[in-house]
Amino acid sequence: MDAFDQTLTKSVLLLAVLTSAAISAEPQGRKDLPGRQVKVAAITIGFGGKRDEKLKLALDHLETAGKSGVDIACLPEEFAGDDKAEPVPGPITSAVGEMARKHHMYVICPIREQAADGRVYNTAVILDRKGGVAGYYRKVFVYWGEGVNVSEEGVKVFDLDFGRISILTCFDANFDELWQEAERKGAEIVFWPSAYGGGIPLNGYAMCHNYYVVPVGKGNMIDMTGRPMEPIERPRPDHFIATLDLDRTLVHRDFNKEKIERLLKEHVGDVESQGQYDMEGWYLLKSTKPGVLVRDLLKRYQIESLREYRHRSREQINQARKDGKKI
Repeated sequence: MDAFDQTLTKSVLLLAVLTSAAISAEPQGRKDLPGRQVKVAAITIGFGGKRDEKLKLALDHLETAGKSGVDIACLPEEFAGDDKAEPVPGPITSAVGEMARKHHMYVICPIREQAADGRVYNTAVILDRKGGVAGYYRKVFVYWGEGVNVSEEGVKVFDLDFGRISILTCFDANFDELWQEAERKGAEIVFWPSAYGGGIPLNGYAMCHNYYVVPVGKGNMIDMTGRPMEPIERPRPDHFIATLDLDRTLVHRDFNKEKIERLLKEHVGDVESQGQYDMEGWYLLKSTKPGVLVRDLLKRYQIESLREYRHRSREQINQARKDGKKI
């Protein structure tokens, strides 16, 4: 084994250890499906409004999401209004948390938060399957005139029982460094609660960083390739549901072509290529058999994912630059 192969093997093993933290027990009811599937809901009932009316509407939508077997539902930015800030936990998160507990699902609940230190934030709270607070994200790039404090905590990732997610909010869409940071921290899905639709930039972030984006402004869910998700369920107006397979993996052709061809030949019926992206030099691999994971097979065949390839290349090329060495 030459020096390159040794370095590649070490990098794959290290990144496998780092990303394995994002993969815990599969959601109930998904074990008989290929890959690592998670059902998500974007509830696009809009920003602001009268608190009690909007909270009632949100709870009704969460009942719909729960009955649809959703693993995680996301409400819009400050969906219950911005007139009064509330603590976390508080009345809104408690009411939403009870719905999360009832249906054994996660809920992202964006509110105007009254923090213990007296500051006020635009905050997205994650409620777990038991209804408790599992984490929060405070908006980094606050829009002009919001009247809230700017977060100093930056981009976060959250390891849930189906994978690793991140949350960015509304005006954050304009600042690419946040989306890059979510990728570098291993996000597999970025939820984006918002007061508007977002549009094409979100597709670009999904394509460049190869994670799913769930916009909760207009519900235009986006695949990890940057394309619109299909199919989308619409059980009622302003309610969008999609099933994402977090095991689907993009792999670069560089250094991998022969290995991928051998993997596909030896695992007919287990894994398939969903297409070769010739201009990009990518393969998109998907499990077709329950109990088989693409990520496990890639480790076995010592194949880097596209994300791993980029991370290793960045680190090693930057080190060569620092050392004044040729590549």
